[in-house]
Amino acid sequence: MGFQLNSRTFASISFMLSAIVLPAAVSAQVVVRGTLYDDSTGSPVKGTVMLVDPSTDGPVVHVSADSSGQFDLKTGAGVYQIAAVKPGYTSVLSAPIELLNGERMTIRLPIAQNGDPQHRIGVLEHVKPDANAARAARYLRDAIDMGGFDARAATGTGLHYTRRDFAKSTVQTLGEFLQSVPGFQVTDPQSTSSMQTTRNSAMTAVALANGSMSTCHLGWFVDGHRMDLPGQTDPITDGLGTIPLDNLEALEVFRGLSEMPPEFAEPDLRCGAVAIWTRHGN
Repeated sequence: MGFQLNSRTFASISFMLSAIVLPAAVSAQVVVRGTLYDDSTGSPVKGTVMLVDPSTDGPVVHVSADSSGQFDLKTGAGVYQIAAVKPGYTSVLSAPIELLNGERMTIRLPIAQNGDPQHRIGVLEHVKPDANAARAARYLRDAIDMGGFDARAATGTGLHYTRRDFAKSTVQTLGEFLQSVPGFQVTDPQSTSSMQTTRNSAMTAVALANGSMSTCHLGWFVDGHRMDLPGQTDPITDGLGTIPLDNLEALEVFRGLSEMPPEFAEPDLRCGAVAIWTRHGN
């Protein structure tokens, strides 16, 4: 029994790994450990193993397998794909799998030098949590992750949307939803680099008229963690607009410095920020 693997080319994989800003949960409750090995020889190999978020194609957590091929990944509940990369080998990516808090897996992960591995991921141990306990822990974690959302919404500063708002919408993705947000400008719903607040747009126009560059920057946060790289456009952040609305729990849009709450205020985010809260596999 095992999971099917497919070939996967990770463009600029070293860049993607350096861009990860979503750390594992402080109290990791999902554990995926095992051995990375050469599919043709069965020998353990060093390499990078990671859990990837299917909605963004971004690594959520990654570790380096040691000389004996051993690795140990820890994170919070969610839907993930197991991936592995190694120089000289074809990168591999599993089908999505939902992992709950308290779930533990021990696997053997094959990687081949040419094409897909002939062997599937071997599951040596799979411990599933009690369904009720897992559900209660998930609700508790979500309440902590979105801590302060209700308080911020009550102040009336910024714009706040929940699953009820998403259910009423006729669009499918975050980028399309943002097209209808007042004071928010979207040129391409699939690219966050094309999005800006009205204030950001106005400042850019003034800067262009004056022959100078605008330094006004829009921040992007996922589950409380900043995703964007100041002064840069990276593929992970740029693709956030393609996240399906069904994957979102809530959304906050702050359209300038006057709306920015202390939780998200950073010196370079004078033009505001977008805070995305995901459903974590609920």
